[in-house]
Amino acid sequence: MAVEDIVKVSRNYQVTIPARIRQKFQIKEGDLVRVVFDENDNSVKIMPMKQ
Repeated sequence: MAVEDIVKVSRNYQVTIPARIRQKFQIKEGDLVRVVFDENDNSVKIMPMKQ
């Protein structure tokens, strides 16, 4: 099942990762995430980086 939400882009082109997605992937303040543009389906993907 897909988890999705709508977020607003800030003045500095920043977005907030919604709480339920942060919780699902256990993303904490200071963690690194990878942002990838997928040309095949014209989407942006955010993937947590394991440290």
